[in-house]
Amino acid sequence: MTSTIVIGAGMAGLACARHLADAGQDVIVLDKGRGLGGRLATRRSEYGAFDHGAQYITARNPGFAAWLDQAELASSAAPWQQLGVDRTWWVGTPGMSRIVAPLAEGLDVRKACRVEAVRSNAPGWTVACEGDEIVQADHLAIAIPAPQAATLLAGVTPLADGLDVVRYAPCWTLMVALAEPLETAPRVYRASDGPCAWIACDSSKPGRAADGENWVIQAGPGWSEIHLEDSSDTVSRLLHDAFESWAGALPDIRSSQVHRWRYARVLKALDAPCLWDGEAGIGLAGDWCLGPRVEAAYLSGRALAGRMLATQSR
Repeated sequence: MTSTIVIGAGMAGLACARHLADAGQDVIVLDKGRGLGGRLATRRSEYGAFDHGAQYITARNPGFAAWLDQAELASSAAPWQQLGVDRTWWVGTPGMSRIVAPLAEGLDVRKACRVEAVRSNAPGWTVACEGDEIVQADHLAIAIPAPQAATLLAGVTPLADGLDVVRYAPCWTLMVALAEPLETAPRVYRASDGPCAWIACDSSKPGRAADGENWVIQAGPGWSEIHLEDSSDTVSRLLHDAFESWAGALPDIRSSQVHRWRYARVLKALDAPCLWDGEAGIGLAGDWCLGPRVEAAYLSGRALAGRMLATQSR
């Protein structure tokens, strides 16, 4: 049985792994995080959860739309109805990280496994993880942000040489749990940039439960770039002030956290579905291959799996 190591348990990595596993391959997924989903992230607290990464998903591709319908049937996704929105917004239930759960079902996913090095065995691959764990397989699929992939694969494969063309925008995110609802504030607000480029009442999403009201505030790309290396305390104070300027006097704040996404949104993609070296048995996938949407990550992961299977069938 052909075996594959997939590095990255975000949408691209899990879509790739799922397609390979469904074709009968033995797949191991490694991820440095404690949960699934990558930027489809949910932060849990004693006052409820916060979607502090991707806020919602849209579908244009029929195959991806069909997969979201299946995720809804599995109770891991639901439409988030918003007035004035011409395309369905999908969210994970009860959090965004849950939306990838059907892809991971039955897979060997090893969380909190930080990959430190990869080495070609010609044929096959060896992956060394923090804590001296060694994993070996016939093929290797990398599904992490392009800059991280370039660092990991430098000198390992020529596929890493062109990744510097990919560009990302960062994002600072503030998560605030309020003791009382903001009665008159819109449930969603968007702007092009600034400290409050996105404001949403996370508690208004389907499947959420919170005592009080939870809000997520995400700064725009320009503002986040300017403040990228500021301390968490500084950014928290600035975003709190901006949120209060938008909302008016806030009820008691029960908890507050900030998170920095260094690689939040793809600004310039590779314009290729995936990268694959069939002779060496290594490939790369991610939203950075196609564009700044979760759908792009799914399609890239599926494309890489398809390339891998096509090569093996020859």
